[in-house]
Amino acid sequence: MHRILLSFVIAAFLLLPAAARAGSGVDGYSVLFTPTTPWINTARPLTADDAKGRLVLLDFWTYGCINCMQIVPDLKALEAKYGDKLLVIGVHSAKFAGERGDERIAAAAKRFGITHAVINDAKFDVWDAYNVNAWPTQILLDDHGLELNRYAGEGHREEIAADIDRALPNIATTAAPIAGVKMAAAQKTTLSFPGRLGFAPETPWGELLFIDDSGHNRLLGVTLKGDIKVTIGSGAEGRKDGDFASATFNHPRGFGLAKDGLYVADTANHLVRYVDFKTKTVSTAAGTGLQGSDRRVNNDAALETALASPWDVKMLADNRTLLIAMAGLHQIWQLDTVKKTLSVAAGSGKEDIKDGDADDAALAQPSGLSPDGNTVYFVDAESSALRTLKFGQVGTLVGTGLFDFGRVDGSYPKALLQHAQGLDVNAGRIAVADTYNNAVRLYDLKSSQLSTVALKEGTLEEPGDVLQLNGKIYVADTNHNRIAIVDDKTATAETLDIKEAAAKK
Repeated sequence: MHRILLSFVIAAFLLLPAAARAGSGVDGYSVLFTPTTPWINTARPLTADDAKGRLVLLDFWTYGCINCMQIVPDLKALEAKYGDKLLVIGVHSAKFAGERGDERIAAAAKRFGITHAVINDAKFDVWDAYNVNAWPTQILLDDHGLELNRYAGEGHREEIAADIDRALPNIATTAAPIAGVKMAAAQKTTLSFPGRLGFAPETPWGELLFIDDSGHNRLLGVTLKGDIKVTIGSGAEGRKDGDFASATFNHPRGFGLAKDGLYVADTANHLVRYVDFKTKTVSTAAGTGLQGSDRRVNNDAALETALASPWDVKMLADNRTLLIAMAGLHQIWQLDTVKKTLSVAAGSGKEDIKDGDADDAALAQPSGLSPDGNTVYFVDAESSALRTLKFGQVGTLVGTGLFDFGRVDGSYPKALLQHAQGLDVNAGRIAVADTYNNAVRLYDLKSSQLSTVALKEGTLEEPGDVLQLNGKIYVADTNHNRIAIVDDKTATAETLDIKEAAAKK
């Protein structure tokens, strides 16, 4: 079955097939609650009894899809509003091979704050039974498991709520609380899903490696020996400006160093924040806090323009222009930090892989940026591509399509990545965090060859970023909750010992 990653821009134009519009034809809960259903993110398997007296909302997702990530707040809001009257079940039908493992799906659920039960639909059995053809899709079922309505793409919270309100009076049975499904709390670690790395040779605290400690909603500045010198953010989830100790973030993902501070891609808040080293404060530099959909911004006021899941930010050499990987809109934006205005730098907003003029080119969830002179290198996660932006033109070094991925060395078009999320260019080569391949890849700019650092299998788990420093490659080893230091010459890795007790705010 052809499957479609339903980006926001095409949602209004993509029609479901007639069979899907008419209903799934599924007999009650026959494909959900079976003895072999592979349940994740729950302490016990769910049964048909758990659905008695309540509506069921199925959420078909794949965890690398930005559109799937962006509806998580809608699901949380519906769960909070309806409580025991609504049972939300995630159906994870993986796009990428690297997304199919139970542990990786469970880690993604934790990273996104998903607390409802999830089915690992690795073989697309549930997907096919319900005639689904796009990520994300939600299907509302009545208390007998029959389909009431379905919703493809984003932005359906109010529509789903209205359908729930209409359906609830028709339920005769009173729902009882569901017991025994809550997962035990995870063991606390110093880092939680670290996503990005940066190096600052001069700060008020000396030479520092900055770590985006996304799961703890904070940034850390550490020495190259791992001593924490500064903690930015209280650790609470929020969007509060203020001093380092009280400011809050919501799963920050990327940052870019500036002259006297750093800019932060505050991803789940749909904001860009600024960390001022001199005043030791955090402020908002761009965004309204709401998810945006406008793809035609041009010198628009930064604090009056809504962003959509900024995934990385990097300052250009002029120390004025900040590039933003606007993953949620499949574009790269730029912030003029002096004029405080936003404009599109590249991408039409269509989710695809298409080179050419920057305003006409198609990107697919740009997730990492690395400027080098007149060229900006970036990775497009959903097309597993390594690409370039130079003099108003977009080009591709690795990657050929939205569903073309793998782990193949060589040159274009043979070479393949799998949902790469981070990169760093230095001295004629690009190190790539090849996230779903659990690998560090190296692209030689002179020979145009992609190679793989031959690390022992299991060394890395969904690396989110890389940084080439002092002859080594520092890796945000996201799902291992650590920073790894890789020696590509010996193909070995060690862990940076980060010492929480040394923190100074």
